[in-house]
Amino acid sequence: MAQSRGRKPKKDRRKSGATGSRNPQAQRVRSPERSLKPLLELFHDVTVSAEKTIASTPHSGDLRVRFDVEILMRGSNSVKAVRALLERGFWEHAVGVVRQLFELLVNMEYLAKQESRDDAALLFARFGMLQMILARLRRMAYEEEKGRPVDAELRADLEQHLQNEFTDFRANSRDGSVKWVSSWCRRTTSNLAEASSNPMRKHHYNVLYRVWSEEAHAAPGALIANMFRDAEDGWLEQAVAENEKRSRDAGACAIMFFLALWTQLPHVDKSAEQIHGWLQRLSTMGGGPVLPPLPVGAV
Repeated sequence: MAQSRGRKPKKDRRKSGATGSRNPQAQRVRSPERSLKPLLELFHDVTVSAEKTIASTPHSGDLRVRFDVEILMRGSNSVKAVRALLERGFWEHAVGVVRQLFELLVNMEYLAKQESRDDAALLFARFGMLQMILARLRRMAYEEEKGRPVDAELRADLEQHLQNEFTDFRANSRDGSVKWVSSWCRRTTSNLAEASSNPMRKHHYNVLYRVWSEEAHAAPGALIANMFRDAEDGWLEQAVAENEKRSRDAGACAIMFFLALWTQLPHVDKSAEQIHGWLQRLSTMGGGPVLPPLPVGAV
């Protein structure tokens, strides 16, 4: 029977192409947003709470409070950056941000162990000012090299500051040239991990700076596995499963480092019960045990 003019032929509702059920090569894999949903929700809860704490902290003239608030904000922003990368499957790019969180943490742990935390915080801030001035002078040198105008008066002021106000950060050099120490406390991240009261910091350092070093620097070791991966049945599921595992590991580190960092900041509010609850959720996701309450005075 001839088809009427007003009726259109029915479309085949079955999916076609690589996603079609009849295609033997079709692979169905979960997106990171789905596979990492509990972890990503934990990221959200932690950062929202941190933002509320920052917003509710009085904006007084107390520089000690301002110092801790800025550290917490930097840490919170780093956690949000890790989340954004993990939910798109970019765990190898997230590990660089996780390293930032670790460096913040071990620096604050070391700062807290000093005889005067206030004096140590001031030293930390002064070294930051030194880095800002050096970066500004390097930028000016670059602009001058490109034939662009440079504020000579400003440059002279910055050079005078270097000469007069940061002599305690000068490093000894054999040739007599002016060099600067590499950190506010004259210690490397490895030294700070060793000095931590938490014995796990040395293990964390090994993971971040040795096991994951290739990913942080896009070294050949980060690429070679994919270059020689066999395109056989199940390779996609294997790749996705590996990515999920690494994403969970990186995410867990980010959360743990940030919560530990938060406990090192005495001038911002935090809840031992809430932090314990977040750590318990993290432990449960990894099949871990029920965690004991945080020690008295830990936050």
